[in-house]
Parts: sequence; structure tokens; C-alpha cells
Amino acid sequence: MVTAAAPTVYFKDLAPFLPDSLEGFTVGATAGSTGKYGEVSVSEAERTYTRGEGREVKVRIVDTTMGLKLGQAIREAAQKAKGRAASDPTAPIQWKEAVGFVRYDADEAVAEANLLVGERFVVAVTSRGFPSTVEVRRVARGIDLAGLAQLQ
Repeated sequence: MVTAAAPTVYFKDLAPFLPDSLEGFTVGATAGSTGKYGEVSVSEAERTYTRGEGREVKVRIVDTTMGLKLGQAIREAAQKAKGRAASDPTAPIQWKEAVGFVRYDADEAVAEANLLVGERFVVAVTSRGFPSTVEVRRVARGIDLAGLAQLQ
């Protein structure tokens, strides 16, 4: 059973929080959807940015009635990583506007940052073809997270 939650915002209201551009990248199309699947509602907006062969960054913003469970999982993952030094590429994100965890798969050269914003929205930043998590952290820092947290 899904607990009571605010209805999700329409995906077109999430899209303005996706970066308009990233320095050195070509901006791809914006995709998004809002739907209801049984008791679960989901809205998401996503944009991909590419740089040369095999390098890309994808930013996705999600609002869902399952946000409480997702938020709890993100908080728990960030808490588990709390003891890591700030220089550790997988150190958690503990910003005023967001909390999150970061992971990196060296074999696939894929980095991912998952943030909980405003106790409601999930922002996922994924990079491919980069040697560390620096790019996902930089992109996440450039998103208007405080503005997103205010969205109703």
C-alpha cells in the first residue's frame, strides 16, 4: 500500500531544472513523461549531453509517490558512506539542498550520483567514459537544487 503523498508534478515542470547546457558538451533532446501505474504516480524529465566518442552525461529528475521509499534508500546509502574522506570519489553528498550517494564502476567507466532533493525529488546524474566521479559531482552542483526543492 502506498502512503499518502503529494501528487507528482507534471514532467514539463521538472524539465526547467535540467541544465540548459554543460560546458564542452552537445545538448541532446529532453525526454519526459508523467504516468500513473496502479497506485503509483511517476513524473520524470531527462536530458543527455555528449562529448566526443563515448563520453556522455545524463541528468534525470524524478517525482514519484514512491519518493518516501526512494528517499529513505538514498539517505541510508549516504549514511553508510559517511565515514569516507572528502577526497574519496565515492564520498557521500551532504549539501544544504540535497543528500546523496555516489558510486563508480571502473570497468565500465560509469559514475552515478543519486540525490534526494527537498525530501521529495530524486536527481540522478550519470556519466559514461570519464575516469572518476568528478564530472557527476560537478554537474549535480550546477543544478538549481534549491529551486527544485521549492517546486510544489
